[in-house]
Amino acid sequence: MKHNFELFKLEDLTLEYCKIRGLIIDRNIVRRSEKRIDLFIENDDTKGIGVVIKDWKRAVGVDIIIRAEQIAKTSRLISKILIVSNLFSDPARSLAEKIGIFLLTRSDLIRILSSDLGRKTGKKPSGSRQNVALY
Repeated sequence: MKHNFELFKLEDLTLEYCKIRGLIIDRNIVRRSEKRIDLFIENDDTKGIGVVIKDWKRAVGVDIIIRAEQIAKTSRLISKILIVSNLFSDPARSLAEKIGIFLLTRSDLIRILSSDLGRKTGKKPSGSRQNVALY
């Protein structure tokens, strides 16, 4: 079965990425206490990974990176942050790398999902960044 990942919403791409990677999503935590994040990924430790999804036409800037860092610092449930968006500004990428926030773009997700699907069907992966993982 062929997937056309380009047609997926950004949140659906993120959920598919988590599913293929075997990551467990807990939506109850988001509803109860962490409304500033869109998804919560369970982690091996007592804290998890907060996912912020920005499905914008413009680039995510430094302000969103700073807000995400504040979420991680103030939350008793989150140890890491992943931001998913269509595009990130260069200053935002630099800051995120410096403070340890993970970034994935729509293109990254499509490349990863296509690569993983190719491995499952026996096709060779074509992307240069084949193994983006959070931990």
